[in-house]
Amino acid sequence: MSEKQAGESLLYAVWLADRVGQTPGLYRVLLGEFGTPADVYRADFSAREESIAIRRASLRRLSDKSLDAARRTVDFCVTRGITILTPEHEEYPSLLRDLPDLPAVLYVRGRLPDFAHVPATAVVGTRKMTAYGMKRAYALGYGLGRGGSAVVSGMAAGGDSLALCGALDAGGFAVAVLGCGVDRAYPSGNRYLMEELAERGAVISEYPPGTDVSPGTFPVRNRIISGLCRATVVTEADAHSGALITARCAKNQGRELFAVPGAVGEKGSEGVNRLLADGAAPALTADDVLRSYAFLYPDRIRLGRAEPEEEDALRAAREHRADVGSLLRSGQKQEQSGKEAGQALLSGIRIKHRSNDINRSKEGSGQQEISSVLTLVEEKTGALYRSLPEEVFTPDEVTNDRFDIGDVLCALTVLECHSLVRALPGGKYQKI
Repeated sequence: MSEKQAGESLLYAVWLADRVGQTPGLYRVLLGEFGTPADVYRADFSAREESIAIRRASLRRLSDKSLDAARRTVDFCVTRGITILTPEHEEYPSLLRDLPDLPAVLYVRGRLPDFAHVPATAVVGTRKMTAYGMKRAYALGYGLGRGGSAVVSGMAAGGDSLALCGALDAGGFAVAVLGCGVDRAYPSGNRYLMEELAERGAVISEYPPGTDVSPGTFPVRNRIISGLCRATVVTEADAHSGALITARCAKNQGRELFAVPGAVGEKGSEGVNRLLADGAAPALTADDVLRSYAFLYPDRIRLGRAEPEEEDALRAAREHRADVGSLLRSGQKQEQSGKEAGQALLSGIRIKHRSNDINRSKEGSGQQEISSVLTLVEEKTGALYRSLPEEVFTPDEVTNDRFDIGDVLCALTVLECHSLVRALPGGKYQKI
């Protein structure tokens, strides 16, 4: 294939990925019927009847043959060094090809491990960590990385971030899967960690550059986190943690599922203990997971490596400037904000000279930094933030003619992701 043909093929692939969106299985249906993205592009959908596999909305999108947006995306990726992988590329992870809802494209910053020869483990956890959960997330990431496994996670605040820090410190492969474009740091406090991952590991997404966070993108991307890996480990999770969505994806994909046992009766352990009761294997150390890979990768796996010290998790959070989310003391039923808990448990993790850290000292340019973060969200979300009261409020109290309750709930989720609002007990919020 000539360079021109390869470029056109990539253009059609990006066009098709945009047209199928997040409709489960549609990409595979279209390729099964037509053959290639280029063949799908050339097909006439304008007079086609709606079917179970292809709904009317999808037919309308497929009838739009404009390549302008796809061309802008490809040009942006070329100029920014972002790799675009399709299932036809050799570097596209083979385990993802088996998924019924495989990603039509992957946008990659950095370098993916050779998944054919390197086992990968998904390590996920809540952003509402206890000190115990923080230690276990870091220790598992470190132990898996040192023992020969790549570590894949979502780079969310809390357990995800600490697991990735552990893998980096062990000199292993670390891969973050985002629910936004790879040019967007989510959460904003992990911008430094994201750049480290892009340099020493990889940051990937199925969403094109420029895509902002939204509540619906995270559950969808979780299938990629588990799909890249032969096993998933949940380090700490309450009964409603998003980490349990990844666990469910792993089970549906036929992957092995592990969970770190937690204290009975502790809110932050309800999710993991339920997973164990339902058949997940206990992960007391990284070796518990690595043993399941030993027969497949005998030359790669190294068992019996010493665990890091307890204080290493604190040091790693400071050195990688990782967003540790909200921290819970043992027995605590209500969450503390990351900033408050950081002052008590993780002094110094928020590095004040980092320009992207909106929790820095008031003596710094706080307003300038908030304005910078607001450029990453939609205009309507930014407008809602500016209209929020300084006192504690409920979503109902900030609805009006411009922002209905759906707008408010969606915007508050995005603003919380960027550490611009804080969720409080009782369904209340506070502007930061």
